[in-house]
Amino acid sequence: MSTNSTVQAAAYWQPVLMRALVAAAFGILTIFWPEPGDTVMALTGGAFLLLSGAAVWLLARKPEANEYRTLLQLEAGAFAVAGALAFALQTPSTFTILATAALLIGGGAELVLWWQNRGAHGSVLSKDWLIVGAVSVGFGAALPFFTYLGAHALLGVLGGAAIITAVVLGIAALTYRFDARKAAAS
Repeated sequence: MSTNSTVQAAAYWQPVLMRALVAAAFGILTIFWPEPGDTVMALTGGAFLLLSGAAVWLLARKPEANEYRTLLQLEAGAFAVAGALAFALQTPSTFTILATAALLIGGGAELVLWWQNRGAHGSVLSKDWLIVGAVSVGFGAALPFFTYLGAHALLGVLGGAAIITAVVLGIAALTYRFDARKAAAS
């Protein structure tokens, strides 16, 4: 691992782990909540989007993320605004629009970050941006097709994206932490 990658791994693992834990908690909630209504959809989905935005914002604040800051702030803002509006506007159609916009904007930003950082000298996060960005864009594009099925289906689709995100980013965060500690011990 290069020195730059080690520095990035040490800086990034905590916000990446936070986002993974938020996604895991939301994904598990969507699996085990038998009949969520519109209020549950708005509050849990809004909290997921808002807290995901907070985790991305924490990543954007790291000095090591300076060259990625603009796109990360765009992603954080899209998640946070969609999450906050979901709290107030508690209908399946509005939730679909907000979550779709957040996933498409956030996933698109991550795909651009991957594209800009692919290769040997890119960010340690580049492969994670590819996977999570593609998942976000894919599930965001699919979400409107489930609007007519109501809150349970919308939470299920968003929860599916959250589970995949949680697994990918959880493994990434723990790997970064391990690599940073190993490099510090050397």
